[in-house]
Amino acid sequence: MTEKEKLIGSKGISRREFLKDAGIVVGTTAVGSVFLVSACSGGETNTVTKTTTQTITKTQAGTTAYICPYDNQEFDTLSALKDHLEAVHMGTGVREGLIVLNVNDDQYLLEVDPDWTLAFVLRNKLGLTATKEGCNMGECGTCTVLMDGKTVYSCLVLALDAQGKHIQTLEGLSDEITLHPIQQALYDLGAHQCGYCTPGVIMSAKALLDNNPNPTREQVREALSGNLCICGANKKVVEAILDVPRRL
Repeated sequence: MTEKEKLIGSKGISRREFLKDAGIVVGTTAVGSVFLVSACSGGETNTVTKTTTQTITKTQAGTTAYICPYDNQEFDTLSALKDHLEAVHMGTGVREGLIVLNVNDDQYLLEVDPDWTLAFVLRNKLGLTATKEGCNMGECGTCTVLMDGKTVYSCLVLALDAQGKHIQTLEGLSDEITLHPIQQALYDLGAHQCGYCTPGVIMSAKALLDNNPNPTREQVREALSGNLCICGANKKVVEAILDVPRRL
């Protein structure tokens, strides 16, 4: 598998730009604000660079080295690189708030402000815009993601507190070619309506089905009680999720 990288600049990238590059963008450093690495092991040598920055990942024979953009030292893990940046380069280009996030099995090293929510970082720093922002008060459920397999409102989780957790968003459910059975069921049964709440609904449904592969109607309704749909598609949503087990 080729190395999958995502580039986040100080102003981020648009979803259009992300798609234009076929979802594969080199990992690098953003001047003055953000570091980001997302690495998948591969069998061939693959060094990724960007014109105005230094290489920070190198994959060879299935192993990945993480390279400091300031002094080119190599580290076996992203956490070790993070520790090095904090110990040696803090204040010389790295500021406080450097964290490692595991999102959809990809690792990201980035700088965050202490008040940034996970929802904000997912959308505006990582370009994972399937996670929607609605009320930003933990009421509507549109920003629902999975954290260590459990549903959370990402608008209520600080990015700093998401370190060491496994985060899964809608982008992590399919291979961008074949829909996940939950997605397919909602589509087939017309349960998506405007679609704004749908990502959160799907993530809540996945958490339910991962723990209870054959839920009852009442269990589905309870699992989705934190996801609001102003289109009124609730009945079709329940029917779609009840139809998922036969698709798995």
